[in-house]
Amino acid sequence: MVLPQYRIFFDTSVYIAALLSPGGAAGELVRLAEAGVIRMVVSEEVIVEADRVLAGKFPELIQESRGLWKHLNPEMAPDPTESQVKPFLEKLSKGDASILCAAHLARVSAFVTWNTRDFMAQGVASLVDCPVVVPADCLILFRGWIAPFLR
Repeated sequence: MVLPQYRIFFDTSVYIAALLSPGGAAGELVRLAEAGVIRMVVSEEVIVEADRVLAGKFPELIQESRGLWKHLNPEMAPDPTESQVKPFLEKLSKGDASILCAAHLARVSAFVTWNTRDFMAQGVASLVDCPVVVPADCLILFRGWIAPFLR
């Protein structure tokens, strides 16, 4: 039996957490993506935001980050149009709205983030058709998804 490949949208915060703490849950998700067990999905906005955050706070990681992006070769979600983002702007800032809308349009299995303040705020989950979770909870979901294939 072939295991399905789960497509997981990585928010910027999770990607940076994986760089800073490879032994954590975010790092484990990156290892699953490296192994081809899950498919990492991002938007161009996530990559741009990661570069901006790293340049400002962790400039020593920029080269490592660029190499990791090339190595991971994530699936790129298309940029949403203004009309597609509009309902997301009622609950989120422009950048976050665009990122979550891209994840929604990509029809991913989960949206993983460390930005719980914004992405897990009241009413945000109703905008998408997938769970919005922190990395550890995404690993729990993943175990549940694959459990039937391990019997």
